Amino acid sequence: MAKTFTLRIGADEYEITRQGAALLVNGKRFEPEIEGDAITVGGATHKVEIADARAIVDGIAYAIETEGLEAKKTALGGLQSGPQAGDGSVNAIMPGMIIKVLVNQGDEVSSGDVLVILEAMKMESEICSPLDGTVKVVCVEAGANVAQNQPLVMIE
Repeated sequence: MAKTFTLRIGADEYEITRQGAALLVNGKRFEPEIEGDAITVGGATHKVEIADARAIVDGIAYAIETEGLEAKKTALGGLQSGPQAGDGSVNAIMPGMIIKVLVNQGDEVSSGDVLVILEAMKMESEICSPLDGTVKVVCVEAGANVAQNQPLVMIE
């Protein structure tokens, strides 16, 4: 049986229908593969964590709202998982320039805390901590250009 709900991310609204393992998003079919806290769609893999009314995708936090789902479920059909043990590398999600580094070595951080602000394609993205811990290494500084998947911060 198909389950349909509405997902709002900021001002954008998406009509989502779950049909078995496939998702229809505004009528377009996707067949995501989910393994732990990773979701692969169209060959691109993303780390996803859902916490209350927030989704953290590849370290970027998004405010989300759903309509048509029971309160105990999440927008991604139950995908609620933290990082795997020992996974403390926070990497750039795309090439860009570091606008601001908000943490220093030795700082205590919580999951969802903003670590770095990355500018790419004239947009600023908050790169958030995927876990609670201590900043082991800050690998970048403001003004640095970074490549996709380049380590920004290491957390232990």
